[in-house]
Amino acid sequence: MGDFQPDDNPVSSPPAPLATLIKGHRIQPEQTKSLSTFYRNLEEVLDVKRASDNFYSTLPSDVTSVDFCSGDVMSMGRSSQHRAEFLAELERHPNFALGTTSSRLMDGNYPYIEKAESEIAAFHGAEAGLFMGSGFEANLAIWNSIAKQGDVIVYDALVHASTHDGMRQSLAMDRVSFPHSDVGAFRDTLQDILATRPLVRQGKRCVLVAVESIYSMDGDICPLQELVEAAQDVFQDLEGSVQFVVDEAHSVGFIGPGGKGLVCELGLEKEIAVVMHSFGKAIGASGAIILGNKTIRNTVINFSRAVMFSTAPTFPFVAAVVSGYKVLSTKEADRQRVQEMSRLFFELLTSHPLWPEANSKGILNVPLAEGWEDREINTHLLAISTRPKSFWWMYYHLLSASYRTFPVTYPVVPPGQSRLRCIIHAHNNEEQVRGFVDAIYAWVQEMVDMDAGKVAEPVTKAAKDVYDWMRQEQVSGFGMV
Repeated sequence: MGDFQPDDNPVSSPPAPLATLIKGHRIQPEQTKSLSTFYRNLEEVLDVKRASDNFYSTLPSDVTSVDFCSGDVMSMGRSSQHRAEFLAELERHPNFALGTTSSRLMDGNYPYIEKAESEIAAFHGAEAGLFMGSGFEANLAIWNSIAKQGDVIVYDALVHASTHDGMRQSLAMDRVSFPHSDVGAFRDTLQDILATRPLVRQGKRCVLVAVESIYSMDGDICPLQELVEAAQDVFQDLEGSVQFVVDEAHSVGFIGPGGKGLVCELGLEKEIAVVMHSFGKAIGASGAIILGNKTIRNTVINFSRAVMFSTAPTFPFVAAVVSGYKVLSTKEADRQRVQEMSRLFFELLTSHPLWPEANSKGILNVPLAEGWEDREINTHLLAISTRPKSFWWMYYHLLSASYRTFPVTYPVVPPGQSRLRCIIHAHNNEEQVRGFVDAIYAWVQEMVDMDAGKVAEPVTKAAKDVYDWMRQEQVSGFGMV
C-alpha cells in the first residue's frame, strides 16, 4: 500500500451506503498508534472487526434503488393514511405531554397508555399487555423475569439474538436447544427433560419454550400447532408444566385475521403464555408489547429491570402504535398483495431455465423455494445465498441493478453461511419483482459463464467495478480478487 499512486482516471464510487460500509473497514495503524491507551485499545478491537469484514456503520439512506430490504412490510412506515391517522390521534388529545419524565412505577404512568395496552391486548385475544421500548428490550424483559431457578428453557436453534441475551440473563440455568422447527426432536427433548429433571417431573418446576412465529433469517413459519400438541402429549399428566413464549415480530400485521399474528391464526390464544409483538415493522411505528395474563404483566413489571429503570413510553410513541392498529384493519388487500408478490417471486425463480443448474452447483440457493407451491402462506422474508467466495459479488450486482437487499454475515449467522436477506412489501409491484428476478439471473449467467471459462475476468462485472474503486480508496476485503 505504501507505493500506491493515485489513478489519473478515478473510478466512480458505488452507491453511498455501500461506499460508507466499505470505507468503514479501512485500517489506519499509524493513526491508531498516536492515540492514548484507552482509545488505542478500542481501535485495536475495532480493527479486528474491520479485518474480518464485519465492521458496522450507520449508513446513509438510499432512495435510488428498489426496496427489497426494509422491514416496512405493509408499507405503513411510508403510509399517508397512517400519518394522517397519527396526526388526528394527536388532535384528539391536544393537551398531551411530550415526555413522561419517569418510569411506569413512578409518575410515568398515564391513562392513555393503559387504555392502549388494554385495547391491543384484547385485539390479540390476551388479558393484559405491557409496552416496551423495542422488541429486543421486550425479549430481555420476558426472559429475565418469568424464568425461575429450576425451570428449563427449551428453544428453537434459530431464535433471535434478543432471546439468547434474555435467556442468558434468566435465573433458569438449564437451557436446551432443539433443531430448527423439528417437531420430532422437540418431542424427544421434552421426553428427556421429563426423565432427567426431577423437579420438572414432580410438577415443581416448568419447561418454557421459546419460538418465533416467522423466523427472521430464513423467513419460514413455526410449526406452532404441532409443537403445542407434542408438549401436551408428552406432559399430559402435568398440565400447565410446559409454557410457550412466541416472538411474533415478523408476523404481526401480516398473518392472521386482521393481521393479529400466527397465534390468533391458529386459535391458540389460550394455549400460549406469552406473546411478544413488535411495532417497528408491519405496524409502521416503534416499540413492542408483551401480552399474557395479569400474572405475566405483574411479573415483568416486578422483576424486569428494563421496566423498573426505564422512562415510560411517551404519548407520541403510543399514539403512533394506536394509529397503526387503526389503519391495520384496512390492510387486507395489502396482506394479499404481499402474498401474491411472494408467490410470483418463487414462480419466476424456480421456472427459470437456469434454476436447476444454478441450484445444483450452489450458485443460487433459496431455502424456501422448495415446496413453495404447496404452502398456504409464503412469507415476505426471503434468504438468498450463494457460494461463500461470491456472496459479496451477488450483493454488488443487485445493488448496481438498483435492487436493495441486506447482506447478513458472521457473527449474525455462522461463518460460511452469509446470505442476502430480502423482504417483499406491499409497495413492491409486479414489475419490480420481475426485474429483481431478472437481475438475479443476469448475475447467475455471469457465474455460469465464469465456471465454463467463457470470460477472462475472475470476478463478475459489478464486483470488478467495486474492487477497482476499493483499490483506488486503498481498502481491501469483501471477497476482493
